Parts: sequence; structure tokens; C-alpha cells
Amino acid sequence: MKRISSFFLLLIAAVAFVACDKIEGPYITPDDSAATDIEFPDLTDADLYRKVLIEEYTGHRCTNCPDGHRELESLKERYGDSLVAVGIHAGIFANPMGAFTNDFRTEEGNTLYSDYNVAAIGTPAGVVGRAQYNNTYALNISSWQQAIRANAQQPCVAAVQLINVYDPATQTLTAHTRTTRLNGCPDDLLLALYVIEDGIIGPQKDGEETIAEYEHNHVLRGSLNGTYGVPLMEAEEDGTYLKSYSLDCGSKTWNAANCSVIAILMDASTREVIQVQQAKFF
Repeated sequence: MKRISSFFLLLIAAVAFVACDKIEGPYITPDDSAATDIEFPDLTDADLYRKVLIEEYTGHRCTNCPDGHRELESLKERYGDSLVAVGIHAGIFANPMGAFTNDFRTEEGNTLYSDYNVAAIGTPAGVVGRAQYNNTYALNISSWQQAIRANAQQPCVAAVQLINVYDPATQTLTAHTRTTRLNGCPDDLLLALYVIEDGIIGPQKDGEETIAEYEHNHVLRGSLNGTYGVPLMEAEEDGTYLKSYSLDCGSKTWNAANCSVIAILMDASTREVIQVQQAKFF
């Protein structure tokens, strides 16, 4: 009987594997979180307004992408810290070639570029809050402001506090987060932590010109817990969620003084961003 039971179990597993010919997101990374050994302050009004994430898809060999950079800088001046930007170098114009030796591509960026079908419109493109605007995710520059305004008008349903601890001796970063559910918060949540870097100098196409010492900002460098992060499953006694992750930066070429962590809180069922927070390494 044991042999027969084992056979049927194997058969069922094989059928299930064949039936799953398409993997649906979100794609969850194993949770290798660290201990949260700091105390968070009480929430303030600054924690209780909705912030908007814009992911700007770009490439250093993309002739029109500096137009996107300039538009985004204008939008950031208008919206201040309520707009959080991540620059994702992906697609054919992000490939290193000739004088363009920098490789800003990341595994996370390549996954997002594919998942949100950015190739359909090409770079420059923006995805706002990982939500559709006019029935599409990837948007041309002309739609960024309207999509940001629409996203910002959604209610604030969660607060994310982010405190980074950077040890220069070991070049180790630990990002500590506390997530607080507010009225209307989805039941299932995902939290992803990204690293971005500002002030990277390297060549960039700008129309017919190549600018040798162009300043690349909010460049995605990677993540601390995967492209779509991990689920928040165990709440503290007060109903909040604590998550901390460590990263060894010793082997990285990043300038830690120019780096920040971006905490992205998502509705797990749709992957839409419901809150985002940014803090520098130190």
C-alpha cells in the first residue's frame, strides 16, 4: 500500500507540474530577514500621507531618455518628497557598448521591464505605483504627471517607517522597517527594499550628442529582499509589522554616501504600490 500511495502522490505532483505551464506573480523571495534591534518613534503627520512611486525606465544609449530625466526632475521639484523615483536601466539601450562601459542593469530591473511590458513603448517610459493608467502600465513622458496626480489622490492606507544603520568599518547596511496598517489597508501585503544611487558620472546619449560626464541619479542598484519582496505575515502585538534586512556592501562599487534604501509596500493581490518610503544609508 505504501508503494501505491507513493506512486499516486508522485503522479499527482507530476500532473500539477505539467498543468502549471505559466507562473503567475508575485514572485516571492525566501525571507532571510535580520533582527529588528532598534526602537521606532511614534507616527507623525509626516508618516500619514500617501507617497507615490515612479519607476523610470531608461538607458545610457537612449537618445530621448534625458528628456525623461529632465521631466522627472521637474516633477520631483513640484511634488517634493511625496514622489519617490527609481531609475531602471533596462532594454537594448541599457546594454554596455563602446564608450558606454557602465552596466547599470540589474536582475530586478530586467524582471520589472518584462513584467510591465515596457518594450511595448520603449524607453523612456514610466510606471507609476505599478498601477494602470488609461489601461496601461508603461507610460510615455506626456502621461507621467497625470498618472502621479491620480495615484496621489488615493487614500493613505498604510505607514512605512524606515531607519537605516550603516557600519563603515564592515560596510554593512541594515535597513529596519515598521509597517502600520491604517483604515482600508489590504489584507495581504508585500514589502520590497531596493537600493538606489545618485551622482554616478558616466556617458549618456542626449539627442545627437554624447555627454561624457553625465550625472545619473536614482539608479537602481539591487534589492535587499527580491524584486517583489516578501509577505508581511506576523504582526506585532500593536498590529504593526517589523522587518529588517542586512546587506554586505563591501564588494559593491557603490558610493555609500550617495545611496538610499527605497521601501515599497504593495497589495499582494495586485502588486500595486500603496506606500513607499526613502532614506539614505546614513
